[in-house]
Amino acid sequence: MFKTRILFIIILIMSIVAGGCTPLFIKENEPVILQDQRTTADTEFTIQSDNNMNISIESVNSKLTDGIVWDISRDGMDLLVSDFTENLLQQDGQPTSDQILNMGSYNFDTDQYNPFLISTKNQFNGFVDYKNKGYYYLENTESNPALQPRYRLLWSDLEGDATKSISSSDENISPGYSLVNDDLIIYGNQRGEIRLVNRESTLTKPDGTSRVYQLSKRLAIMQIDLWEEENMAVFGAYDNDTKTYNLYLASLTKQNPEPVMIQENVFYFQLSREAGKLLYSASGEREMQRLILYDLKNASHKVLKNSYLGLFAFTRLGDKIVYSERADSSSNSQNLWIMDQEGNNATQLASNVNIYGYRVVFHPYQTTIYFTVFDIGDNTKDTQNINYSVFSIDYSLY
Repeated sequence: MFKTRILFIIILIMSIVAGGCTPLFIKENEPVILQDQRTTADTEFTIQSDNNMNISIESVNSKLTDGIVWDISRDGMDLLVSDFTENLLQQDGQPTSDQILNMGSYNFDTDQYNPFLISTKNQFNGFVDYKNKGYYYLENTESNPALQPRYRLLWSDLEGDATKSISSSDENISPGYSLVNDDLIIYGNQRGEIRLVNRESTLTKPDGTSRVYQLSKRLAIMQIDLWEEENMAVFGAYDNDTKTYNLYLASLTKQNPEPVMIQENVFYFQLSREAGKLLYSASGEREMQRLILYDLKNASHKVLKNSYLGLFAFTRLGDKIVYSERADSSSNSQNLWIMDQEGNNATQLASNVNIYGYRVVFHPYQTTIYFTVFDIGDNTKDTQNINYSVFSIDYSLY
C-alpha cells in the first residue's frame, strides 16, 4: 500500500496528469501500471531508422543503480537519485517498518549510491544546484495519505548538515518547478501565484527575498518555467471553470499578469530557453497524443508525432529530441527514439523497456542519457512490489 501511494505521488509530479490525454501510467487518476506481466520485458537494444542519420550505440547499462534518476552534477561525476530506505515508525506503541523515498548520490567512480540524509518524509523531483553545493527537492508535508498532498520546496547541502526552505510555510507549491540560472528559481502555487526566488538571499537570510506575481485569474499551477529573453513565464495549470489542465504564457512585466492560453489539455511540457521553443503533448487521434513543437518567437506550432507517447525532451544541445512511444495505449513497454527538431530522421536507441515517468537526464559533456525503468515483482495483499532502476545509453552521432 505504501509503495502504491508513493507511486501515485511521484507520477503526479512527473506526469502532471488529468483528463484528455492518456498519461504514461495513470488514467483518470487510477493506476493502471499493474497488468498481467510480472517483470520488465526482456530488454533488446536495436537500431531502427527511417532515415540516413548515422548513429552508433557505444554501450548500454541496463541497471546502473537502483532508484529513480532526477539530475546529474555539472561535472558529470554524480547522479541525483531517489531510492527507498527503511524507516521505523511507531503505531499503537509498536515499531513498524516502512519505506521512505530519500535523495542520494550515485558516484560513477565508486559505483556506489549514498543517501545524503535519512529523512522521515519522502524526497523527490530533485535538481543539483548549479554550483554543486547542494540539491533542491520537493517534500510532501501532508502526513495523512487520504488528503491531497501539500508540497514545499527545500534545499539541502551534499553533506546532509544543512536544510533550508525555499518556499514559504503557507504555500502548496507546484509539483513542477525550474532552476532558471545560477541564482534564480521559479515556482508556482495553488493560489495562482508565480514566485521568482533568488537562491543566495534565500539561503543566507532567514526571511529570504522573492518576486511575487499574482495571476489575474486564479489557476492552480502544476508546472512552470521562465523564458528569460522575454521575461515570460510558461506554465501548466488547472482551470477549475473548465476542469482542464492547460498550457499558458504570462508576461512578468506587471504585478498581475494575465495568463494567455496556448493549448488545452496539456499535462507536461519542456522549454528550450536558448531556442525559445516548447515541446508539449496534447490529445490526438484514437487515444494517441500529439507531440508539438511551439515557437515562442513567432507563436507558431508544428505537430512532430501522433502516437502513444511516453517521455520527451530536448537533448542537451537542444538540436534534437529524445522521445519514447508504446505500441498501444495499454502497454507499458516502450521504444526510445531520437530525431531532429523538425520531427524527421528518427533513429531508435532502445526497445522494449518499461520507462518510468518523463525525466531524461543528459550527461553535461558526453552523448549519454539516463532514465528510469521499472519492473513489477510478486504482489501480496497489501504491497505492490514495484522496483526502479537507472538505465544509461552511450551513443554517437556522426
